[in-house]
Amino acid sequence: MRAYRHHLGIAVAISLALSAQAADAAVTVGIIAPNSTIIEGSTLPVRATASSPEDIYAVEAEFEGLTIELTPTEDGIFEGAFDLGELGGDLPYGPHVVTINAYNTFGEMASARGTAHRYAPPTIVWNVQPHDTLTNGWRFDAKCIPTPPYECRSLWTRFQSDEGSYELLAEPGFPYPQPVPGRLYVKEGAYDGRMLPSGRTYTLTIEVSDYIGPTITKTIGPIHVDRSPRLTVVQRAPGTILDFDATRMLFLDYRRRLGIFDRSTRETTWIEAIPEWDAPLSAVYGALTPSGSVHQSVTGYILSWVNGVRRQIASGTLAPRLDAVNGDTVVWTAYDDDRGFAHSLATNTNRSLWRGPGSRSPFQADVSASGDVFFGTYEQASIVGPGNALLGDHAGNLQRPITDGTNVLGRWWDGKTSSSYLYTADGEEVFLGDSITGVSAGLLAHAGYAGFLKSDGDANQVWLRDPDGEQHQISDFPTSSQFDQVKLRVGHDGISDTGEVLFLNAGKRYIGRPGGAPEQISTALGHGRWLDGSWYVTIGNTLFQVSSAPGAIAQLAAPGNAAFEREDGLDGEREVLSTSFADAEDEVRDAQIWARDLHEPDALPASADGSELTGDVDADTGGDIAPAAAGCSAAGPAGSPGGAAALAAALAGLVFARRRRARP
Repeated sequence: MRAYRHHLGIAVAISLALSAQAADAAVTVGIIAPNSTIIEGSTLPVRATASSPEDIYAVEAEFEGLTIELTPTEDGIFEGAFDLGELGGDLPYGPHVVTINAYNTFGEMASARGTAHRYAPPTIVWNVQPHDTLTNGWRFDAKCIPTPPYECRSLWTRFQSDEGSYELLAEPGFPYPQPVPGRLYVKEGAYDGRMLPSGRTYTLTIEVSDYIGPTITKTIGPIHVDRSPRLTVVQRAPGTILDFDATRMLFLDYRRRLGIFDRSTRETTWIEAIPEWDAPLSAVYGALTPSGSVHQSVTGYILSWVNGVRRQIASGTLAPRLDAVNGDTVVWTAYDDDRGFAHSLATNTNRSLWRGPGSRSPFQADVSASGDVFFGTYEQASIVGPGNALLGDHAGNLQRPITDGTNVLGRWWDGKTSSSYLYTADGEEVFLGDSITGVSAGLLAHAGYAGFLKSDGDANQVWLRDPDGEQHQISDFPTSSQFDQVKLRVGHDGISDTGEVLFLNAGKRYIGRPGGAPEQISTALGHGRWLDGSWYVTIGNTLFQVSSAPGAIAQLAAPGNAAFEREDGLDGEREVLSTSFADAEDEVRDAQIWARDLHEPDALPASADGSELTGDVDADTGGDIAPAAAGCSAAGPAGSPGGAAALAAALAGLVFARRRRARP
């Protein structure tokens, strides 16, 4: 028996003990391949076994009118391959029969049959993209569209969050009759009325199968859900919004690209592509500046984009951390907070602020609109201001100072209580109150107003000090409230020009004002801020404006099932994103899954992971605090005219004795 080179081509060969035997013959034939084989190339390999007490004379294979003789191999297998090009045209989609006939020298024969499929996988259609936010009036839906004559047999979707999962399953006839034979559909709330709980961030998994090809699985995320009626969609960015102002958005997309999106022209300026081996993407955060942007990279660098030129502020060897940004001034630290620097984007120069070799302190700073830097460390008892002037001298660890150019606020933590103080432009020290938390992000300053947390004995309540020096209690909840803070915006986004205060409690976002009950405007997802006379919320890739009165419906819908390709992810009517898994250039293939992690090691509230939101939570709201990131806008915090100059003058005469203390 002559040797035969084993060849399978690109088909899938599945061994099967399938045999047939003529009733009056002593010939046995069995098929190894094809058997439910998917045809993927221009040839169809055939493998069979044949045996008889007499010698096997010939083994032949028949397929769609073609006949080939199979060649014996040393291991007793008979092999061959059909050249599908000889069929003279495209082979129709569907199952096709291959017949194997074996003959012995007495003319006896036996036959066996196998199946080969000319196959294309189904197409999946769904209506969300990574970083999208499902809002009021927008329900998730997906469908499986088969390639005839095959039918979709299973469509399963699962939204997974830290709090639980939500699943939708469709099979032929289950859980309700499908409108088009062969297709499968799922729609949020269509079967049992259940909707995805708001206030959560999900990872979406979609699986489809036609029981012929392999199960197709796609993972998409993060997907956010906030169906608060007070949120109205303004615009979408091509990725998660890190910062925004009146004309631009700084964003990071699912392809790991950082860019600036022009809100008017809808053009994108790409800044950096994050290498795939760098993770997590949650380590990337940044802010818009008048000349471009600045950001902390996962590679351990601090980089700026100044008038179209990419610059390096600090290399990874310095272990740098971007701490504060306002206008053209950037504050950053080196060597694990052993040193602090102020960087001028205009001149591309650094100025040393602090040096403490071996320090165990988090260096924490704030920058006024005029570029004045105020900072604090655990080693020092006082806030250090311009000209090394000192503010305050209190027991405990000094936490992040906050300034609006008029007032400076600071907190000192003694292990049990955070004591908050305000320093006016006239040099007056004002005690604001004590709160039962060690988290430093407990102060707000804007336009002469100051927001602070004060304990009522059981929980921290939100208070406001107005420019006239009067103090007003804003919240009165049984559980502690906290301010809506994110990196590079700590202390500056939660007060309006007229003294409204934005804060979080039990997984919900509120606006409070003196003399009135707080109004819930959304879940605690994302980040809220005051800008140009309005409140805004960013969640994922979506910028919302807060409506002035309850009952306004967010202008976002998912009309129809028309497929389209969308590269930029811009605003407008929500259309359905369609993708075929047979397309090697699938726009959403292998999308990176990541969620924004807004913990700032030294200054963000514990509520960023929901640890303090332990009160009663509505079932339709949830208690997750998983904000999308927002940075610092080019516009600095507002202050009264001449406030910075007055404050600098007051600081010259306001020098408190610095008290040395042992390093903790």
